[in-house]
Amino acid sequence: MSASRVYLSTIGRSLDPAEAAVPVLDRGFLFGDAVFETLRTAAGRPVAWGAHTARLRRSAAGIGLDLPWSDDELRAFVDLTHGDTGNADSLVRIVVTRGVAPLMLDPRRALTPTLAVLAIPLELPDEAGYVRGLRARIVDVTRAPASALDPAFKTSNYLPNIQGLRQALAAGDDEAVLINPAGLVAEGATSNVFAVIGGVLFTPPISDGILPGITRAAVLELAGALGIPAQESSLHPFDLRAAEEVFLTSSVRGPIAVTTLDGHRVADGAEGPLTNKLRNAYQAALPGL
Repeated sequence: MSASRVYLSTIGRSLDPAEAAVPVLDRGFLFGDAVFETLRTAAGRPVAWGAHTARLRRSAAGIGLDLPWSDDELRAFVDLTHGDTGNADSLVRIVVTRGVAPLMLDPRRALTPTLAVLAIPLELPDEAGYVRGLRARIVDVTRAPASALDPAFKTSNYLPNIQGLRQALAAGDDEAVLINPAGLVAEGATSNVFAVIGGVLFTPPISDGILPGITRAAVLELAGALGIPAQESSLHPFDLRAAEEVFLTSSVRGPIAVTTLDGHRVADGAEGPLTNKLRNAYQAALPGL
């Protein structure tokens, strides 16, 4: 039977999430002073493990948080937690907070980071769901500029993303697309954005204030291998609205089409041919990532 489990470094074992707790003085709970990675397993092993751990360490270094665990130790915690679920495959989240400290902003009193590894059943759209795609909306919530919080760091400060998604959901859509302070397309609430324009695949550059997505990088590499012209280039909202195809990428779902944008169909309102080609190529490549 599929189940959910969580490993907590403060306890040293995996347990049912209902039994897991962190102190109210943990800085991750109080201030969002934490970094995380979300990934999936395929055939029981974490996908793109090296890329995820490298980004976790970059994010931690970016906020001055030292990780006391080696990559091998982190992998052992993930394998243990996923293995204890009984799932064929899991969605896995690794969270590292700065730990417990007195109730003040000053982080220097937090001496021991808290690690939590959550594993839950992996739930993906079926084939019809991928073909049907998502309803997305370009919202007026701005991605935080690098001067406030570098978007390249995957931290637990996600309230802008939540606010953007709330706006999209209130309009009856599935996903939000956030803009940057210059009014350019940044990324989805939990995803990177791609558009096919004139047969060329476009995605915003890192410099436009986006998270360097691991699936984003894999899709760009696959596009090159498939002979699909691709480039990182700034996109205006009107570029997305006029595109032949739009899709989002994330580590859990992979590439998934946006078939309705701002209440209007994208092309014929179904997954486009390049999106389908890249999705199939990504699924075939998963075991080797």
